[in-house]
Amino acid sequence: MSEFLSLLRRIGPAIVVAAVVLGPGSIVSASRVGCQYGYQLLWLVPLASLLMISLTVTSMAIGVSQRETPCGAVASAFGRPIAWLVGGAMLVAITMFQASNNNAMLMAAEGFMDPVDTQAGQPAAASALSSRLVRTAVPLVFNFAIIGLLWASRRDLYRVIEKTMAVLVAAMVVAFAINLWFASPTLNGILSGLIPSLPRGSTAEGIDTVSWMASGALVATTFSVAGAFYQSYQVREKGWNVSDFRLGVLDTFVGICSLGLITMMILITGAAALHLKVAPESLTDASAVARALDPLFGDAARYVFAAGVLAGAVSSFVVNALIGAVVFCDALGMPSKLSSIHVRLTTVGVLLLGWVVAAIGVLTEVPLADFIVVAQSLTVIAFPALAITIIWQARRIQTGLLPVWVTPLNYLGLAVTLLLSVRTIMGLIGT
Repeated sequence: MSEFLSLLRRIGPAIVVAAVVLGPGSIVSASRVGCQYGYQLLWLVPLASLLMISLTVTSMAIGVSQRETPCGAVASAFGRPIAWLVGGAMLVAITMFQASNNNAMLMAAEGFMDPVDTQAGQPAAASALSSRLVRTAVPLVFNFAIIGLLWASRRDLYRVIEKTMAVLVAAMVVAFAINLWFASPTLNGILSGLIPSLPRGSTAEGIDTVSWMASGALVATTFSVAGAFYQSYQVREKGWNVSDFRLGVLDTFVGICSLGLITMMILITGAAALHLKVAPESLTDASAVARALDPLFGDAARYVFAAGVLAGAVSSFVVNALIGAVVFCDALGMPSKLSSIHVRLTTVGVLLLGWVVAAIGVLTEVPLADFIVVAQSLTVIAFPALAITIIWQARRIQTGLLPVWVTPLNYLGLAVTLLLSVRTIMGLIGT
């Protein structure tokens, strides 16, 4: 038992991955999928979690056994321009994640506001927040606060991030477990949802086809190739080597299972409390979801749900930009350690770029929930390049290091990323 507790105290990299992946995209997508399809797509979450575990374990093995960084290895084998493409793919994915994180901060803030009554007039706080100018300024202020924290924590930045992410993941577990408890889901519904099948219908009036955009966003936010790709850099940052691989596998299972568990809790809550009771398109922000849950939970629902969204947004916000900066600097051939000035400057650029994209969404008055689902779906376009890079580098790992079940799951994961990418492009162009 003491040995097991010692191992638990040393885990961390996959918890960071789970925290950055478990952002507003997972929360909004899971809520809306549960509301629209009930339990019918629940099986996608454990499948995506299994694929995520496999690819994360592979990326970790690359990090502990390969001297070169992932993008450095690509540059050595195929030339620096190809490494630029890999880094660019990561930057696209991270920018979309970061844009949705900015808007999620607004969703969380709105969740703490009083519901808006257009007949009686808006409360002052809600009215101020609804101003487009304020809605772009609030995330900008938060970005500058993160930038200040980044420059103030030059020493032991990774250790600070690791501990903070563990606390935020725990906060999300508590917040969404409370919602799940009061939703009172049925065991038969949960078990039936774990059997792979396509939705039979999302409304009482008829049969719906699968919403590829919503289900694709749900899979993409759980099976995040960008998060798995970064695992290789994390274990290098932590100083792990081949002897730490066994610990790393445990770490991966703990972190990714936490991610899958929370996503399932959110989806099940949406299925139990909102399916066939609330129109999915009405869930435009955190306060709208909370108001839909009010008949079950009372006024506390708004604060519990908003707290979970806020924890998810903050956890994803802090690390997400660092991930993009680290990989992009590596792709350019610059130092990729968190302590590097190049990484810090690039992180600032990623933060501001994400804010710009989010601000455009606010100024064009795109509903926040729709914006997040679209932004998260767009990330899957960049995922195949990252998945191919991981699978290619896995060939360089010493024989016997990777478990036998990893390779077939990696190829299945690559097929899923390609399918989601094609379907997303088709959905965006309206075909």
